Amino acid sequence: MAEQVEVKREVEFEEEKMRFKWTAGKLEKKLVYDAERCVGCGLCREVCPSNAIELGPIPEIAMGEIEAPKVMINQDACSYCGLCAAVCPVKAIKFEMEGKQILEMEEYPKLLKEVKVDEEKCAPCLICQYTCPNDAIRVNLTIPKKEDLVRYEKPPGKIDGTIRIDKEKCVLCGRCEVLCGAIEISWKDVKPNDPRPGYDIRVVEEECDYCGLCKEICPYDAIEVECKTEVEREIRKPEVSGKVEVNLDNCITCGWCAKSCPKNAIRVNKAFEGELSITDIDKCDPVGCKACLKICPGNVWFVPETLEEKKRFPKIAFITDYCGFCGACQNACPVKIIKVRRTKVRYTKPKGMAWSNAWERAFRKLIGKAEPEPKARLPRVEREPIVPVIEEEEEVPQPKPDARQQFINAIERVKKYLRDRRTRVLVERGKTGKLLEKFREVA
Repeated sequence: MAEQVEVKREVEFEEEKMRFKWTAGKLEKKLVYDAERCVGCGLCREVCPSNAIELGPIPEIAMGEIEAPKVMINQDACSYCGLCAAVCPVKAIKFEMEGKQILEMEEYPKLLKEVKVDEEKCAPCLICQYTCPNDAIRVNLTIPKKEDLVRYEKPPGKIDGTIRIDKEKCVLCGRCEVLCGAIEISWKDVKPNDPRPGYDIRVVEEECDYCGLCKEICPYDAIEVECKTEVEREIRKPEVSGKVEVNLDNCITCGWCAKSCPKNAIRVNKAFEGELSITDIDKCDPVGCKACLKICPGNVWFVPETLEEKKRFPKIAFITDYCGFCGACQNACPVKIIKVRRTKVRYTKPKGMAWSNAWERAFRKLIGKAEPEPKARLPRVEREPIVPVIEEEEEVPQPKPDARQQFINAIERVKKYLRDRRTRVLVERGKTGKLLEKFREVA
């Protein structure tokens, strides 16, 4: 007789994480849910084959009314298949089997998202890093400091000159500010209706020696410098280098980097394509709510500010270019006027495993193309005909004619007893025995 394998299920809580573990003999599976990363999109719930995942009160969480996990996982119902981790767009769920992450295993399909940087087009700067809403891009920008490039034979006196920045050409890339302390850029948080990370640039002319290095490194010919004083100095040519690094664990392929790159050097292939819409704008309360703005991982939503924007968008608006079509905003909207419709999903194909078809059905379900489960092919079994057994009906006793009136009278007596002051005294003193005795007498 085969030895019976004991199945164990465990769960641990660690700050913002819930760690689930399933073991059967030597086989071990782990599932980690990170509540801080989760945006409540519900994709995990849509594909879960065992209905083990439920959404929390997303509107209340998004508006800051309560603090709670956006997703609840029933470990007793969970089959530990890993589908939830495969479709999570923000990597809030991670699944590990026998020490290996499911997203690293080729036989398991996963959402396909790509960010490609054309290094020939790229003029390394800081714009993509500053616009990314998920801290997924780092630019290793190497620009020497002006002090290391300009050497004077002797301390210079007053140096006269002019420096002019053409703000029509300038994209506020940040190169010149890194190079020289005399140039200052005013940075700000980006919004969909105002996507530039900087809003102004100025030169502190008291600190400028009109060396012209800022002009040398500007990739947009936006700076003109003229030194009007002859001065003995050595100016070495600056060498600028940099590499854009994308952290795909944080990246949700929102497209901010691609849209903001002034050189069009970044291409983003999103996991989902689709449509985003508002069905009844009159129900929206952008002042007291803003649930969609707060929960969106892609910085898609904004409240119109200028007169021109308010004419186009009465209350709230979005830029579809930045949308990943995850559905978090739809779940967060307390009046249910936001609709997210996914029309295409990109994912890696499963490698001919026994469960490959089931996983493909789950991914297609995310774009509304759910297919019926295949019917099991069971062997035909001949059964003996079932002969019905006829039982004699038992006679049901009929109530007495005055039974209903007796019941009504008893209820009235009980009501009168409950209103009695002496009854309240018995309740307050906890004399339940005496109370029940009196109740039986009355009823």
